[in-house]
Amino acid sequence: MKYLTFFILSVLTASLVASLIGWSIATGYLFLILIAIPLGIIIILACRQHIDTIVMDDRTREIRSFAAHRALEIWVIFGVITAVILYASVISDPLSPKITGQYQTDDNGTRSMEITVYQSGLCGNPDSVIRSTTISEIDSMDEYEAMEYCQFRRESFRDNERKGTIGMTLGLSVAALLLLFGVFNLYYLRKY
Repeated sequence: MKYLTFFILSVLTASLVASLIGWSIATGYLFLILIAIPLGIIIILACRQHIDTIVMDDRTREIRSFAAHRALEIWVIFGVITAVILYASVISDPLSPKITGQYQTDDNGTRSMEITVYQSGLCGNPDSVIRSTTISEIDSMDEYEAMEYCQFRRESFRDNERKGTIGMTLGLSVAALLLLFGVFNLYYLRKY
């Protein structure tokens, strides 16, 4: 097998293993992780045994080492800067939705709670309410009210889950790292 075929099989195997890990975490079948990772390693090692050509010489190894080192340096620096900017935008008041909760004590001594999620920057305006729920008698919450509260929390995070923000961020950062490595690899191949 040629090295390019090995490389394509390795990328496909890694993608399949990553997909299985993501799916198993999302569905709660965590035992699949214990199967997927070793199986992926075995497949890649078995494919590597069947490479016919010389994989790399000392020059290629040094060039890839330089390229990987430079790519990681730049990726870590820009990754930290991007992480700080994204974290600041998540916790900033003007950009984040407002969540308010109020306890109310009734005349008979029972406490109730009202939770409201407002659009960002428009707290208190009745037109800007995204969703709201009221739980009467918090101290003696029944199963229906607990399920309603859980549904409220689930719907509050549903937009982020639909967008797949974390997965897209990780995927794009890995793609950026690979692209940066490729650029440095081409640069050092031409330089040396």
